[in-house]
Amino acid sequence: MDLSTSKLSDRWHSMRDAKRVDRLSDENDHLRTELRLTRTQLDRERERQQDVLDALNRASERKTKVTAKPRGGLVRLVVVGGAAYIFGTKAGRERYEQIRAWSSKMMNRLGERSVDTSSPGIGPKANPLTESGIRPTNAQGSIGTSSPRSA
Repeated sequence: MDLSTSKLSDRWHSMRDAKRVDRLSDENDHLRTELRLTRTQLDRERERQQDVLDALNRASERKTKVTAKPRGGLVRLVVVGGAAYIFGTKAGRERYEQIRAWSSKMMNRLGERSVDTSSPGIGPKANPLTESGIRPTNAQGSIGTSSPRSA
């Protein structure tokens, strides 16, 4: 019996080994096929990459003319002209002082205005010209009395 069991065991081992070899052979064939596909895809990707690089190189070789569109306008002209007038002429400093004095008067005028909330709408209205310190002018535009009968 030892002989027949050993033959049987050898036969079983050889069949098992043959099945393993077949399975490994099939797996090896499958892996070779996948490798071929992967190499083909890699070659295609390399060709695409090279095409893109060539296109970029061709595009960089071409001279592109870039022109700046002139931007301007009436507002810009007025601002620049006004600044040139104020800061660039001999009279500019004097005009600057006039503008500064006028703006400070306006700021003072706005700051001095007080609103009487005790009785709104009752009583005489205050004259903003007399309260702000501005003297009324006559019809000719000169400062002084508005009528010849001033006391």
